[in-house]
Amino acid sequence: MARKAWGNGSVKSRLNHYNRRMDARLAAAVAAGKAIAWLSRRLGAGAGSNFPGKVILRLYGRAPEAMASHLPGGCVLVSGTNGKTTTSNLLAGMLRAAGMVPVHNRVGANLMTGITAALAQASSARGIPRGDIGLFEVDEATLPAAVERLRPRLVIVTNLFRDQLDRYGELESLARRMGSALAGLGSRAHVLLNADDPLVASLGKDTDASVHYFGMDSAEETEGGLRHAADSKHCRECGSPLDFETHYFGHMGIYSCPTCGLSRPAPDFAASRVELAGTSGSRVSVVTPTWKGELRLPLPGLYNVHNLLAALGGAQLLGLGEEAVRRGVEGYTTAFGRGERIPVDGRTLFLVLSKNPTGFNEVIRTLRGEGEGMVVLAALNDRIADGRDVSWIWDVDFEELAPLPRRLVATGTRAWDMAVRMKYAGLDGTRLEVRGDLRDALRAALDAAGEGETVFALTTYTATLELRRLLTRMGAVQGLWKEGLP
Repeated sequence: MARKAWGNGSVKSRLNHYNRRMDARLAAAVAAGKAIAWLSRRLGAGAGSNFPGKVILRLYGRAPEAMASHLPGGCVLVSGTNGKTTTSNLLAGMLRAAGMVPVHNRVGANLMTGITAALAQASSARGIPRGDIGLFEVDEATLPAAVERLRPRLVIVTNLFRDQLDRYGELESLARRMGSALAGLGSRAHVLLNADDPLVASLGKDTDASVHYFGMDSAEETEGGLRHAADSKHCRECGSPLDFETHYFGHMGIYSCPTCGLSRPAPDFAASRVELAGTSGSRVSVVTPTWKGELRLPLPGLYNVHNLLAALGGAQLLGLGEEAVRRGVEGYTTAFGRGERIPVDGRTLFLVLSKNPTGFNEVIRTLRGEGEGMVVLAALNDRIADGRDVSWIWDVDFEELAPLPRRLVATGTRAWDMAVRMKYAGLDGTRLEVRGDLRDALRAALDAAGEGETVFALTTYTATLELRRLLTRMGAVQGLWKEGLP
């Protein structure tokens, strides 16, 4: 007995010593990350939203698990090709309206390094987050690692479109990896999937988690058929072409397989009616398992209705009521580059991230409602975060954009590729201008617009960040890390 007691005491002592050592390593790693982020801001280099995370992970590899374990409300992950930032920001507003404090990677640093940095920025010196719940936008390829490390209580998948093939590969292989990640969730977790996306809707079939769906049951804003660039057109069970009874955009719609009988799941969180109002937003009638009503969404495009439904469904699965949802939507502040309006020199710059065929087509669909005679700034980059291969622009229906601008200024690292594409789309050369330098391009677009007019800036991912930095230096906007972020 004495030997057993001595052994137990020794194990307990060693465990306490190990925990103290790990706590010290976490504190040191968090301190280093905070110091680097502070120094980066002081030097005007931005927050360094990823680099502090890299340092923290180098010093203590299990830092995100350690910090997240102190969140009483657990973690929520939002992933998918388009809409991650908007969905997570909408959900964050709903959580705050319910009196909760989310720990959130609001600026979109969505790799494990960015998530780690966001946790550290919101944590005390001991690595304990000052918040109730973790809410993290997650890169699609990072989702498996994030699920394994953070053990989320809820995972939301917005959609899957062809995007950055040099990073993600083909959609089917990406879906397999994401599906395997969801299969690792336990029965206490929830998964919220887009019912209108055939590929996303199939991701929940092998998980023990509780699976829910969001989608549109509206007949007002539909298209006549699939566009040529639509991605998921075949049944994932048997490979047969899907029949689309209703088509919204991309490969989104109400579908079924005539061969094996697979069909679109009935959405738990649905839009029963949608009334689009161009770039100013939309009115959406929503139906949930516990309430129904109308919401005024201050975001343009049908794709943002999906983002609203994803956030609304996530809020309800987290136990939030109708009032918190309404207040979160009403108080929503547009994320940078996602329909953001910025006053510049007596004009309004309307920024819209446009980074893949489906997303760009929906932006063009929204701009058609603004009529002809507009000024457009189109910035195409091919940096790593954009994808090196820009051949995707030939799958965008620029033929529908070509009649709209009286002046289109092409810029970015692949400005001439954009110019050639617009020429083949039918844009008259007298209305087209190429400026490789972004500052010159912005100046040219603003000069082409009249007093009080809007310049529509359609930008790929890194071009969006570059434009934002340029506007910050011009004094038109604050830096991202001066806008109430931790």
